[in-house]
This record gives sequence, structure tokens and C-alpha cells, in this order.
Amino acid sequence: MSFLIMGFEKGKDELVYEHEINLSVQDLMPVMKWSEITDCIGADFPISSAQAEEISDLALVSFPAGLNLYLSSCE
Repeated sequence: MSFLIMGFEKGKDELVYEHEINLSVQDLMPVMKWSEITDCIGADFPISSAQAEEISDLALVSFPAGLNLYLSSCE
């Protein structure tokens, strides 16, 4: 399974940022507060500033400021 961080301008539905992150479900479970491995399937998860910072530290990437960020999974 792979994960994407997607970014949208506030109040708009147009995708302006997309970045695949090299993290596993196990890496993301504590950050996203998932209790089961399958909790990541079937939804795009809004992520808070704190979650974005933690994910960027784990994945060694930086995300653009000022966007609404979401975490999505794909196979």
C-alpha cells in the first residue's frame, strides 16, 4: 500500500499539491490514531498541522504551507 499527501487551497476543491510518501501503515498508525491496519482503507483523511509535521519528519519531506492537507491510500 502506498500513501499520498494531497493539498487543496482553502475553500476550493481543486488539487494543487500531491506527494507520495514512503511510509507504511505501521508508521502512520500512531500519527493518525488508527487502531487497525485496515483503518486507512477507503477514505481521504484530513490531517492537522501537528499530524503534517509528524508525517513530514517521518518521511523526510516538507509540505507547502497554507493548504488543507489530506492523507490518502492506494494500492
